[in-house]
Amino acid sequence: MVEHEMTEVILLTHKGCPVCPMAKSFWEELHQSCDFDYKDIEVYTPEGLQLIHQYSIRSVPTTLIDKKVEFVGVPDRDTALSKVNCADSKR
Repeated sequence: MVEHEMTEVILLTHKGCPVCPMAKSFWEELHQSCDFDYKDIEVYTPEGLQLIHQYSIRSVPTTLIDKKVEFVGVPDRDTALSKVNCADSKR
């Protein structure tokens, strides 16, 4: 049997960012109803700095999905659901 790799969502945030708490809440809520790996990473940590350099990130919040920049800011719910291959269970 072939195992399906789980989608990986990484949200890059900064504690001084006024929009980051909304993006964090959005992804945390979606993570409760959809099956994907989720990490919230502060940009001024070693891992965060490595990611901002690797992906040339200039703004937060930025969402990486499977190692690709997919969103800057708070994502549209339907588009995010599509990107993580999840049916919307709250409709």
